[in-house]
Amino acid sequence: MDDTPDTAVAQRIDLTQQMDVAYWCRIFDVSIDQLREAVHHAGHQVHEVRKYLNQKLPHAG
Repeated sequence: MDDTPDTAVAQRIDLTQQMDVAYWCRIFDVSIDQLREAVHHAGHQVHEVRKYLNQKLPHAG
């Protein structure tokens, strides 16, 4: 059984999951390429990606 809390999974962006990518693109109001770039630079943690996007693209979620 997986003991990982749901919140830990929800706080990571998985670029291999199409639904996950679509969700985060919608949440951050960015393209797939912008999301991939952000994850590449900031890592998979949602708060780090949000911080990166806010610096790079002030309009992003």
